[in-house]
Amino acid sequence: MDGRTNKTTLIAVIGSVVLVLILVFGTLWTGRMARTDTDSAVRTVSLLYLDELAGRREQVVADNIREKINVIHTALELMTEDDLSSTANLQRYQARMKRLFVLEKFAFVDADGLIYTSTGIQNDIDRYPFDYRTLDSAEISVKNLESTDKTVIIAVPVSVFLQDKALVVCFMEIDMKEMLSGVSMDAQEGGATFCNIYTGSGIALSNTVLGGLAVEDNLLEALQKAVFDPGYSYETLLRVLTRGTAARSALPTTASRRPSAMFP
Repeated sequence: MDGRTNKTTLIAVIGSVVLVLILVFGTLWTGRMARTDTDSAVRTVSLLYLDELAGRREQVVADNIREKINVIHTALELMTEDDLSSTANLQRYQARMKRLFVLEKFAFVDADGLIYTSTGIQNDIDRYPFDYRTLDSAEISVKNLESTDKTVIIAVPVSVFLQDKALVVCFMEIDMKEMLSGVSMDAQEGGATFCNIYTGSGIALSNTVLGGLAVEDNLLEALQKAVFDPGYSYETLLRVLTRGTAARSALPTTASRRPSAMFP
């Protein structure tokens, strides 16, 4: 009897140990699967949020640009023959348009590259990023891109004459802060931002640092040091940027110093 009892006890103990092990490993496996599912769900929601965030800001910037292009065309429609009868009359017309539409600069370029503003004639056309000789449609560019004094240039081709001078381009110059107004990229404490718009070369248009989490001012330089998830890489991001399409899903999900970014 004692032998049978001991054998039964041993079997019961072994069974209990096996059961405990099954419960422990089952719990760990279930927890791991639940964590994986949660991480996947969080990632999916985050990407959807980024898409929505980028889409809204893209729309705001696009609307601002369209509005400014319409302003140029409206101002040109208000131009009369008398406004083109002399340089002084042209300057008075430009001053009226600046007051009417609250513009920082409203200028014309002639066929020789001279710039006619409301305060005088400039010969610094080389400082402007558009080519007045070949411009054939509305063009948006950024002046002083490498500095903190960035401005947006919106230029359109025209064909009018100031006495015997052919004016070939009309353009306005807008402060970058005004162009990005409504995009909700207010700087956080320390001059950082957690939402930004970057050029294809990685320069932040808002002149703010990368979320305060990276020492680099340039997004691409910061991402060169990022740790990418499987299926994502720095090269993939560059290809997406080169195509000019949205690059939110090409960003890494883990990085030693992860910047927050938004690509319209």
